[in-house]
Amino acid sequence: MDVKLLALDLDGTVLRSDNTLSPVVRRAIEKAAQSGIEVAVASGRPFGSMPKEILAIDGVDYVIASNGAAIYHRDKRIYSDTLASRDVQKILALTAAHDLIWEAFLDGETCTDRRYYDDPVRYGCSEAYIDYVRGSRDACDDMRGFIEKNSHCLDSIEFVCTDKRLREHLWDSLEKAVPDVYITSSSRNFVEFMNGTATKANAVRRLCELLQIDQKNTAAAGNADNDVDMLLFAGTGAAVRNATPKCLDAADMIVDTNDNDGIAELVEKLVVR
Repeated sequence: MDVKLLALDLDGTVLRSDNTLSPVVRRAIEKAAQSGIEVAVASGRPFGSMPKEILAIDGVDYVIASNGAAIYHRDKRIYSDTLASRDVQKILALTAAHDLIWEAFLDGETCTDRRYYDDPVRYGCSEAYIDYVRGSRDACDDMRGFIEKNSHCLDSIEFVCTDKRLREHLWDSLEKAVPDVYITSSSRNFVEFMNGTATKANAVRRLCELLQIDQKNTAAAGNADNDVDMLLFAGTGAAVRNATPKCLDAADMIVDTNDNDGIAELVEKLVVR
């Protein structure tokens, strides 16, 4: 495997369950970069929520943010694929009957429902991520109003719903009613909306064009449903063992879990000695 570009998801893949970066994985990423592989972050997080310790790794120059809605070279945004205002309005109208917890991503930042900000664990957030949620988001009492006001410039929006049946019903309904929107999930209770062309796979494809790297010389790693398209696009797709069933099915190889330094195992397989 002559890999020249490695795209890495963060939460549940590179980062441990306690939202920290293992020294072993850090050294592995550094090793990959030093070997000549272009290492890119590919996350559902907006740019402003990216861990500084990841961005500080020498050789991590490109960031795919908001599930592919934005690409950054270091701290400069070089590509945008925002939601269409008409699609945002449709999503709001079709969910108006339900009291959902909304978040919005725009210009690299996040705004969230104050209820989620005040008590994220109530909505399924692990305790290890409480500080991350409160340190990376602004809180708003009227998120639907905020989303409507900014409908012309949103990278993505998402709602949090702990009712599995309602979550799946809304997902199916919206997928049929708003076909130009890409719907995915990076965590169990989240339903996330991007422009139909704003996927991690398309963002990796654009990086390949920019860096003149052939698709067959790419690798990607992830753990969730929002990583599936990226793993299928990559020449080599890897899933950590703790990944969702869809992600595992899409992978060419499975490495150890995020808590057992699975990405370090992947790098050992990819780096040409």
